[in-house]
Amino acid sequence: MKMSSERWHLIFYDGTCGFCDLSVQFVMRHDKKKKFFFAPLQGKTAEKFLRGLPQEIRGLDSVILIEDFQGNDEKIHTLGKAAFRVLWLLGGGFALPGLISFLPSCLYNFGYRFIARRRHYFGGKISCVVPDKKSGRFLP
Repeated sequence: MKMSSERWHLIFYDGTCGFCDLSVQFVMRHDKKKKFFFAPLQGKTAEKFLRGLPQEIRGLDSVILIEDFQGNDEKIHTLGKAAFRVLWLLGGGFALPGLISFLPSCLYNFGYRFIARRRHYFGGKISCVVPDKKSGRFLP
Protein backbone atom coordinates (compact mmCIF):
# COMPACT_ATOMS: atom_id res chain seq x y z
CA MET A 1 0.00 0.00 0.00
CA LYS A 2 1.42 3.33 -1.04
CA MET A 3 1.39 5.92 1.74
CA SER A 4 2.14 9.59 1.36
CA SER A 5 2.17 12.58 3.66
CA GLU A 6 -1.39 13.30 2.47
CA ARG A 7 -4.38 12.09 4.44
CA TRP A 8 -6.09 9.07 2.98
CA HIS A 9 -9.21 7.19 3.91
CA LEU A 10 -10.28 3.56 4.02
CA ILE A 11 -13.80 2.43 3.14
CA PHE A 12 -15.03 -1.00 4.25
CA TYR A 13 -17.94 -2.34 2.20
CA ASP A 14 -19.91 -5.57 1.67
CA GLY A 15 -17.85 -7.48 -0.88
CA THR A 16 -20.84 -9.53 -2.06
CA CYS A 17 -23.27 -6.67 -2.72
CA GLY A 18 -23.85 -5.24 -6.18
CA PHE A 19 -25.12 -1.94 -4.77
CA CYS A 20 -21.99 -1.66 -2.63
CA ASP A 21 -19.89 -2.36 -5.71
CA LEU A 22 -21.67 0.43 -7.59
CA SER A 23 -20.95 2.75 -4.67
CA VAL A 24 -17.24 1.83 -4.66
CA GLN A 25 -17.05 2.37 -8.43
CA PHE A 26 -18.74 5.77 -7.97
CA VAL A 27 -16.18 6.85 -5.36
CA MET A 28 -13.28 5.62 -7.51
CA ARG A 29 -14.58 7.53 -10.55
CA HIS A 30 -14.88 10.80 -8.62
CA ASP A 31 -11.81 10.48 -6.37
CA LYS A 32 -9.41 12.44 -8.58
CA LYS A 33 -6.73 12.62 -5.86
CA LYS A 34 -6.92 8.87 -5.18
CA LYS A 35 -7.22 9.39 -1.45
CA PHE A 36 -9.72 6.56 -0.89
CA PHE A 37 -8.79 2.91 -0.47
CA PHE A 38 -11.22 0.02 -0.19
CA ALA A 39 -11.50 -3.28 1.69
CA PRO A 40 -14.36 -5.78 1.91
CA LEU A 41 -15.95 -6.32 5.31
CA GLN A 42 -15.33 -10.05 4.75
CA GLY A 43 -11.58 -9.58 4.28
CA LYS A 44 -8.39 -9.78 6.32
CA THR A 45 -8.01 -6.00 6.53
CA ALA A 46 -11.46 -5.66 8.15
CA GLU A 47 -10.66 -8.51 10.52
CA LYS A 48 -7.50 -6.71 11.60
CA PHE A 49 -8.68 -3.10 11.87
CA LEU A 50 -12.34 -3.52 12.90
CA ARG A 51 -11.83 -6.17 15.56
CA GLY A 52 -12.70 -3.80 18.43
CA LEU A 53 -16.01 -2.62 16.95
CA PRO A 54 -19.30 -4.22 18.04
CA GLN A 55 -20.58 -6.93 15.67
CA GLU A 56 -23.73 -4.96 14.81
CA ILE A 57 -21.51 -2.18 13.42
CA ARG A 58 -19.23 -4.61 11.57
CA GLY A 59 -22.24 -6.32 9.97
CA LEU A 60 -22.44 -6.69 6.22
CA ASP A 61 -25.19 -4.09 5.98
CA SER A 62 -22.72 -1.46 7.20
CA VAL A 63 -20.35 0.83 5.45
CA ILE A 64 -17.42 1.89 7.61
CA LEU A 65 -15.09 4.77 6.85
CA ILE A 66 -11.81 5.27 8.64
CA GLU A 67 -10.99 8.88 7.92
CA ASP A 68 -7.30 9.81 8.01
CA PHE A 69 -6.47 6.11 8.17
CA GLN A 70 -3.29 5.50 10.20
CA GLY A 71 -2.84 9.25 10.51
CA ASN A 72 -2.78 11.57 13.49
CA ASP A 73 -6.51 12.33 13.42
CA GLU A 74 -8.06 8.93 12.65
CA LYS A 75 -11.87 8.83 12.97
CA ILE A 76 -14.28 5.96 12.41
CA HIS A 77 -17.66 6.70 10.82
CA THR A 78 -20.39 4.14 10.22
CA LEU A 79 -23.67 3.80 8.36
CA GLY A 80 -25.15 7.08 7.06
CA LYS A 81 -22.43 9.18 8.67
CA ALA A 82 -19.80 7.24 6.70
CA ALA A 83 -21.69 7.64 3.42
CA PHE A 84 -22.15 11.39 3.83
CA ARG A 85 -18.56 11.87 5.06
CA VAL A 86 -17.31 10.18 1.89
CA LEU A 87 -19.26 12.73 -0.16
CA TRP A 88 -17.85 15.56 1.97
CA LEU A 89 -14.30 14.27 1.52
CA LEU A 90 -14.77 13.86 -2.25
CA GLY A 91 -15.34 17.60 -2.30
CA GLY A 92 -16.54 19.64 -5.26
CA GLY A 93 -20.26 19.33 -5.87
CA PHE A 94 -20.42 16.33 -3.56
CA ALA A 95 -19.55 18.49 -0.56
CA LEU A 96 -23.05 20.00 -0.55
CA PRO A 97 -24.91 16.75 0.29
CA GLY A 98 -21.86 15.84 2.39
CA LEU A 99 -22.79 18.68 4.76
CA ILE A 100 -25.43 16.33 6.15
CA SER A 101 -22.59 14.42 7.84
CA PHE A 102 -22.30 17.28 10.33
CA LEU A 103 -25.86 16.70 11.57
CA PRO A 104 -26.66 14.10 14.24
CA SER A 105 -26.80 10.67 12.60
CA CYS A 106 -30.14 9.86 14.25
CA LEU A 107 -31.67 12.23 11.67
CA TYR A 108 -30.67 10.11 8.67
CA ASN A 109 -29.55 6.63 9.77
CA PHE A 110 -33.13 5.35 9.40
CA GLY A 111 -32.85 6.12 5.66
CA TYR A 112 -29.48 4.40 5.49
CA ARG A 113 -30.87 1.29 7.21
CA PHE A 114 -33.90 1.24 4.88
CA ILE A 115 -31.61 1.18 1.83
CA ALA A 116 -29.10 -1.21 3.45
CA ARG A 117 -31.80 -3.84 4.07
CA ARG A 118 -32.75 -3.67 0.39
CA ARG A 119 -29.29 -3.13 -1.09
CA HIS A 120 -29.20 -6.44 -2.96
CA TYR A 121 -32.21 -5.34 -5.03
CA PHE A 122 -30.53 -2.11 -6.15
CA GLY A 123 -27.24 -3.52 -7.42
CA GLY A 124 -28.67 -6.16 -9.71
CA LYS A 125 -25.88 -8.70 -9.13
CA ILE A 126 -24.82 -11.11 -6.44
CA SER A 127 -21.12 -10.35 -6.30
CA CYS A 128 -18.86 -7.44 -7.03
CA VAL A 129 -16.55 -6.82 -9.91
CA VAL A 130 -13.11 -8.25 -9.17
CA PRO A 131 -11.02 -5.30 -7.95
CA ASP A 132 -8.22 -4.13 -10.22
CA LYS A 133 -5.13 -5.12 -8.23
CA LYS A 134 -3.02 -2.78 -10.36
CA SER A 135 -4.88 0.22 -8.98
CA GLY A 136 -3.33 -0.47 -5.57
CA ARG A 137 -6.49 0.86 -3.92
CA PHE A 138 -8.02 -2.46 -2.80
CA LEU A 139 -6.83 -4.15 0.36
CA PRO A 140 -7.54 -7.82 1.09
